Amino acid sequence: MNRRWRVFAWSILVFVFLGMSVYLVLNPTRTGVVPNYRFAVTHWWGSSSMYPGGTHGFLYAPPFAVLFTPLNFLRPEVLGEVLWRAFGFGLFCLGLRRLARVSSPQLDRGEKSCPAFFWIVLLALPASLASLNNGQTNLPLSGCLVLAALALRDLQWNLAALLLSLSLVLKPIALAPWLLAFAVIPAMRIPLILGFFAFGLMGFLHPSPVYAFGEWVEFLKKLFHSYAPENLRVSDIFGSFGRGGFFLPPALEKASRALACLAALAWVWRSFVRRGWTGVSWAFWVAGALVFTIFNPRAETNSYVLISPLLAFAAIGYWWGGPGEKWKGFVLAAACFGLMCDGMGKPIYLATDVWFKPLIVLLVSPLLLRMPDAWKSQD
Repeated sequence: MNRRWRVFAWSILVFVFLGMSVYLVLNPTRTGVVPNYRFAVTHWWGSSSMYPGGTHGFLYAPPFAVLFTPLNFLRPEVLGEVLWRAFGFGLFCLGLRRLARVSSPQLDRGEKSCPAFFWIVLLALPASLASLNNGQTNLPLSGCLVLAALALRDLQWNLAALLLSLSLVLKPIALAPWLLAFAVIPAMRIPLILGFFAFGLMGFLHPSPVYAFGEWVEFLKKLFHSYAPENLRVSDIFGSFGRGGFFLPPALEKASRALACLAALAWVWRSFVRRGWTGVSWAFWVAGALVFTIFNPRAETNSYVLISPLLAFAAIGYWWGGPGEKWKGFVLAAACFGLMCDGMGKPIYLATDVWFKPLIVLLVSPLLLRMPDAWKSQD
């Protein structure tokens, strides 16, 4: 029975990816955000600026241009499109599979029927479809966050540092969980420093170190400028309030984000002191997912794939907990499907754009504070 559930879950994942691949082959101009990545690679190796003016365009560090280089030169171009999505979707699926093993350690030993993988896929997958369609880095970043939390739980410091370093390549906001791990977990500091050093060196893989240094400077200028974006529908907690006509002064908004990050740091530290490695790994995952979504000043509706695996795992934890806890699992499951609102047709998309997803996460976030029993036990 376990094998049937796993086959069913993998069939769903394969069907979704093959469907997206066929769509790309039939619509080769439907490339999502990938043209920004191609622009950066072309300009990087042409020794011209990757960072034109404004708050949009290519917003990643120079190492990302190096990472995407092999895919940029593949022909036909649609092959690079498919492989890029395979990379991101593969990391995401690997994270879901590892979560299923944690949810049910007996999954592969046949002790009882336990369709953990199926339920995690069913709940976490809907929020991933938009990022898979657009080729955004949110999808591999979500996989990295899940796998990094699991690596911390299992005391695999080097693997966790590698994943957090890869996250920095994928998106600058990944500096938040990197700093969180560095500040709270002493055993992570040397691996993180080595990973950060490798991240920096990767951004100098160019025939002209002077040009590469100049691009790092341009990146930092672009980064600070882009976090006060122009004409961006920010889908974070403040964007949600804004859709309701309630606007905070910019200074108060920034202070609120800073306080949220300090609160996250305090909670993760307290979890480390009181609950040890399993506690700090859970707090790290929850805090990282919330910072990536409702407290992210450049959050988009597609960004919520970064929290859907967490909601799915917590939902299953409540389902298989005490009898009085099951309703919490159903609330989290409903939240998972609510995160697919932008794929439910244009009327629903327009009605829920920007405000609905951060509101969902804000309302269910208290249910994420308690660590599920399955997370407490090592595999």
